Amino acid sequence: MRYNQFLGNILAAALEKESCGDKYDIMLNEIFKAKRLGKRDRIWVSDRFFFYLRHKLFFDEVSENAESLAKNIAMVFEGEPDEILTEKIENLHKNGTYNRLFDESFPEFLSNKIRSLYGSDTFSWFNSKAKTVLRTNLRKISREVLSEMLKSEGFENSFTEISPAGIILEPTNKSLKNIEFFAKGFFEFQDESSQLASLLVNKNTKTLLEPCAGGGGKSLAVSSFFKDIKVTASDSRTYLFKEIKERAKRAGTRIETAAFSDISSDFDTVFIDSPCSGSGVIRRNPGDRWSINEKMLSDLNKLQSKLIRKFAVKVKKGGELIYITCSFLKCENEEIIQKFLNENKDFSLISAEARLSENIKNSTGFSEITNDLYFRTKPFSERDLMFGAVMKRN
Repeated sequence: MRYNQFLGNILAAALEKESCGDKYDIMLNEIFKAKRLGKRDRIWVSDRFFFYLRHKLFFDEVSENAESLAKNIAMVFEGEPDEILTEKIENLHKNGTYNRLFDESFPEFLSNKIRSLYGSDTFSWFNSKAKTVLRTNLRKISREVLSEMLKSEGFENSFTEISPAGIILEPTNKSLKNIEFFAKGFFEFQDESSQLASLLVNKNTKTLLEPCAGGGGKSLAVSSFFKDIKVTASDSRTYLFKEIKERAKRAGTRIETAAFSDISSDFDTVFIDSPCSGSGVIRRNPGDRWSINEKMLSDLNKLQSKLIRKFAVKVKKGGELIYITCSFLKCENEEIIQKFLNENKDFSLISAEARLSENIKNSTGFSEITNDLYFRTKPFSERDLMFGAVMKRN
């Protein structure tokens, strides 16, 4: 293999910062700007850096230093290992550790969870690269028209299987954020699972509170799907309200923002998009697998229970409480809900499948995204793993 030493050195520099705790995309962009890399070279480094994060245990095992690590990553990525690396790989196969190090390159705690829930065959899916998915802003345009407009600009695409607004893009090096369709608010970037979670809302809702709104993605989706719902977004990070308002303006909708201390009224629906481990979006954020541990989950579970108790009181009698995570771990999902229901007898579960069938017409794939009464997506589709529970206040 012809090895690009210049780009290899930049990859090695990025790898040396891998454990610094920064967001990887931010860290890489800083390096790219400092080195004044062009788009093609940025892609070369990025693809191999994230490939490393997906197979970290293997590459750390067969590499002596940052320089050999970068070269080994490039060789395996290209499918052209040299004689030394080939011999090392053969030895790993002989002693039975190759699959554990390469295919199942996760912390032991997390790999055990994946294996027990889904089986060993799913590691290949967790290590695959997720495609970009868009949510059509139905307030402004139909999905069919947007799809054709994107194709005319060179963005090949197909429809999501269940969400009536989702468009899956084929891989491309072109940027969508630079086209006028984005500036005009015709779409947002949002995985199909997140779109479907927003469709758990009762269509008869008049007022909805999202207390963990972040940048407002779910609030915008609810506003697009249900045009008559008055949405109030809140978050402990009030500096995010500016972003929410800017996105709402671009989308052609109105979303109220309010600090926790300013929320006085009750709502028909409270939609909690809870902070979580992010285990369900590992395909998009492969480095996150190395930060998920039992201590982190214990702290999150306390916060999740606190949030659901805090905002359940904001649900009107006869209203609904929706709890969502982008995690597949039961300790963040079913166990949190069961604990809450055991302590709050005035709430009861509603079937997620029934609710989705009310809001999404002409679809029969709900068994793929539900489990018992819960919303729970599964591996081996072009969807992130998400969980949702709908609870009615009796």
